[in-house]
Amino acid sequence: MSDDEDCNFIPSSYSRIVARELGLNERDLSRLLLGTGLPKEVLLPGDEARLSGQQQLLVLENGRRMVDVPELGLRLGRQLQPAAHGPLGYLALSSPDLITALISLRDFLPMRIPFAHLEVVLEQEWLRCTIEIKLQPAGPEARCLLLECFALVLQSVIESILGRKLTEALFCFEYQRPSYHRVYPQYLHSPVKFSQTLNTLQLPAILAREHNMSGERESYVLAQDLCRKLLEKVPSASLSVASRVRHLLLSQPTGSVNEDDVARNMYISKRTLARRLAREGTGYRQIRDGLLSELAARHLRESNLSVEAIAALLGYHDTANFRRAFRRWFNISPNEFRHGDSTMVH
Repeated sequence: MSDDEDCNFIPSSYSRIVARELGLNERDLSRLLLGTGLPKEVLLPGDEARLSGQQQLLVLENGRRMVDVPELGLRLGRQLQPAAHGPLGYLALSSPDLITALISLRDFLPMRIPFAHLEVVLEQEWLRCTIEIKLQPAGPEARCLLLECFALVLQSVIESILGRKLTEALFCFEYQRPSYHRVYPQYLHSPVKFSQTLNTLQLPAILAREHNMSGERESYVLAQDLCRKLLEKVPSASLSVASRVRHLLLSQPTGSVNEDDVARNMYISKRTLARRLAREGTGYRQIRDGLLSELAARHLRESNLSVEAIAALLGYHDTANFRRAFRRWFNISPNEFRHGDSTMVH
């Protein structure tokens, strides 16, 4: 790998996914980072550190040594849903059709994971995606793990666009059939071939112009843009526990995580999280409600989204529950807030 490719480009969020999948506790974090020269804080929510390709490879190799899980690459890849890739994931999910999403992934992937290269070619009958891993000195096991991860990245993007499982494709891998090949159907939903010349995902060409079935994309993009703006206001240095909780809530689809998930992402128990937040004079519910109220107010002020759409974006399945929560926060209804004194402080 060249010096340019070994620059620190890879977000620490991917290493946090490794730590979470391994189910590590606080005391185990240093083992995962052995040899990287990185402090364990890079594995905590809110950290904005960037890793080199070599550091990321060490994290993966350390992880493989810590657990006896042959299919670790498949398990990690399953966690790499589009939202895990930050703005790149949002861009892909906002694309009007499948081939545009894949081209977006191809064009911007090197900015986030420089050692992964994707080629997208539309032929008369097939849409082919070829994956190439340029990371030295990655051994056969590490390459296999990385290729499994990226196959699942592609599958998750495609299935998000299609709105269903991808069953009519073909995955081809250069490595020999692994001992755990029988578990592949639990992760990859299309047939798989091993010992192939290239690492490719082959789809019927008719899917290339398949319309994005993910729902109201404009609302989704507005929501994620607002979350990114709020994240930029969270200082990355010397984060308090409360700031890390807020950062984690903002970096995930609103309403998709709860207090147990937050504690797990910080490698501590729910009780320990509550104790540490209490020392800072706050609690999980207080942080969550403060964030939801801020997002609700900003959406009402800065967008033309309906109250129903805002409720859905904030994870409320019942608009009536959102209206009650909003009145509790601001002492007025969402419509009154939008058309009245929107500068009111709750």
